[in-house]
Amino acid sequence: MKQRFYTYLLILSIILLICMYGHLHTGFSDMSTADLLRILLGGGSDVENLTVFDFRLVRTILAVFIGMGLALSGAIFQTISRNELASPSLLGVNAGAGLGVVLLVFYTGSTTSLGIWTLPLVAVIGATVAALLIYFLSYRGSATISPYRLILTGISMSAGFHAIQIVLVTRLDPNKFYLVNTWTIGTISGNSWAHVWLLVPIVIVLGLFLYARYMELNLLALADETAIGLGVKINRTRFLYLIVAVLLAAFCVAVGGSIGFIGLISPHIARRLIGADHYFLPLTALIGAILVVGSDWIGRAIIAPDEILLGIIISLIGAPYFLYILAKTKL
Repeated sequence: MKQRFYTYLLILSIILLICMYGHLHTGFSDMSTADLLRILLGGGSDVENLTVFDFRLVRTILAVFIGMGLALSGAIFQTISRNELASPSLLGVNAGAGLGVVLLVFYTGSTTSLGIWTLPLVAVIGATVAALLIYFLSYRGSATISPYRLILTGISMSAGFHAIQIVLVTRLDPNKFYLVNTWTIGTISGNSWAHVWLLVPIVIVLGLFLYARYMELNLLALADETAIGLGVKINRTRFLYLIVAVLLAAFCVAVGGSIGFIGLISPHIARRLIGADHYFLPLTALIGAILVVGSDWIGRAIIAPDEILLGIIISLIGAPYFLYILAKTKL
């Protein structure tokens, strides 16, 4: 398995680099490969540096780490629920974060009243409250949480959160509506290096934490009785990884909007490549990064100089694959 793992790791890394190059190369102004390399190596003018470093490179880096964070979060949600159809959007995390953002805009008219931390803070609070509510409602007096009850509760709560969002959104003025609608669809345009310094350390630290404990995640994926027999404190462990998954998803959603499907399909593809061992987490992260970078690249190139929002492209890719997963999954 390790030989296959390293082979796919190399292949996916090369694909990601190609996507990142294409992403950097695409924009309002034409730029040759030689010009791009010259600017990246410090030989650009002020205007060129502004274009490449402050607009394009920021967007490329954020696309990579948003994809990685959402993919890892989806893998953990699928482990917790022991269901390959689970994802942050399915279990109410995106909906909770979205409701928090809508409430923020509804009552303040802005997403930056406390600076760059405003949106991430509100998104994390909304996602955490939603996840905790779903988690504790899933107990229903049982000694352990049923994964199926967790998913059904998540679907129900997501529907309720979305209904509240719709009621609030219909009462927004056009400017606030555009702000909320753009964020809800998903886009990484308009961000800055401050967002990079906020998101990248969180994804790296939590990603390394998960990879360092991949053996425990393997145990958590087993039946509850088996995991308990092997010494896993099932409820406490599941709750720990739930919080980690929520934090990953919430920060990524706060920066990139309510992007769906990445957390669903990335772990599924990784499992098909090397199996269900959580050794696949780095591959999952790379696949998520490729999907987001590639989708944003397509969205910018297909109707240039205009662009299609990232979330629309990902939905066009993810929806058919979701139907494929649904057809192949034994429920």
